[in-house]
Amino acid sequence: MATPIMLVTLQEAKDHLRIDEDDGDPDLTLKIQGASAALLSYIQGSRDLIVNSAGELIEETNELSRMKSALLVLLGYMDRNRGGEDGEKLSQGNLPFAVTMLIYDLRQPSVV
Repeated sequence: MATPIMLVTLQEAKDHLRIDEDDGDPDLTLKIQGASAALLSYIQGSRDLIVNSAGELIEETNELSRMKSALLVLLGYMDRNRGGEDGEKLSQGNLPFAVTMLIYDLRQPSVV
């Protein structure tokens, strides 16, 4: 089984969210993995600008920096809305505006 892709490290996420304790690390790791998958799914056809064929991040690119920023914003949203309290503000399948504004032009929808 492949290791889930994490666009940011656990420490980067903890620094952004200003978390000092380690108690919530497993939960935060799951959120990083889930949010990473959601963002990679959102950009669809541009995924190869972020992740190579081996599933490794393509470091030091503008695209990866933007994805990392978007992921940190999304983690902040997820942290503030642990129970989906703001769910009615988003339509199903959409990401918060602050997230998409960072990566919208990377989105290349796949035609099925």
